[in-house]
Amino acid sequence: MNRVSIVKNKLEKRELCFGTHCSVADLDFYEMCGLLGYDYVWIDNEHAGMTQPMIKNAIIAANAGGSCAFVRVPDHEAAHIKPVLECGPDGIVFPMVNTAEEAEKCVAICTYPPGGIRGFGPLRSMDYGTKDLQSYISSVDDSFLRLIQCEHIESVENLDEILEVPGVNGVICGPMDLSASIGKIGEFRDPEMRRLMQAIIDKCKAHGKPFGLSVGGMQKEFIAFWLEQGACFLSVGGPQDYFRDMSYKMREEIRVLERKNS
Repeated sequence: MNRVSIVKNKLEKRELCFGTHCSVADLDFYEMCGLLGYDYVWIDNEHAGMTQPMIKNAIIAANAGGSCAFVRVPDHEAAHIKPVLECGPDGIVFPMVNTAEEAEKCVAICTYPPGGIRGFGPLRSMDYGTKDLQSYISSVDDSFLRLIQCEHIESVENLDEILEVPGVNGVICGPMDLSASIGKIGEFRDPEMRRLMQAIIDKCKAHGKPFGLSVGGMQKEFIAFWLEQGACFLSVGGPQDYFRDMSYKMREEIRVLERKNS
């Protein structure tokens, strides 16, 4: 069973797929994530501005460690998505999908005609031409996940229609941007914010779609809420979070030892 099949199997059973974010140039981190047991690495190209070679190498490194590689693209434009598809990711994450029309566009860019508008130019996605053409065409749509982010109040309002779009495999909430869209950035306990998050959860359940959360740091109470609701995706932290938190912890432990010996 390949990596994507393992993740899909977990999603069908509504089991948790756990991942972390990364956009650094050092490939060791991506490989380590798999060795440490992460189901996937979220390679972020929305905020980081990674080049195609960086993305391809990050995907290869994550796969080498045993993790799936999900790439968040910067927008919904074919010119930015097609090069990523040719690198053979295990999932594409589309940010800020607010309407069914936007979701349809994202899926179409990932799909060859007649079902979509994807141009033909596979590289790593077709094992560099060593895979049989018909075998590739018949399996490519199932070889990666198409995940949309719900991170704006407009997206929540239109989510029923978005979830009816064929080819959308799951929804990931972006709570910071969602809270910003109602003028309450970072206020995750706000009643309106709670209502919007619950609406995302309820609508995904009604449509039988897996859902989850992408959050910067380890916020136990907030994460626990999503897990209690049945979240299947949980993307937490990144290298800067791990370095910061470990540095704080190590510094304090050394200070304690220093005081004991002073």
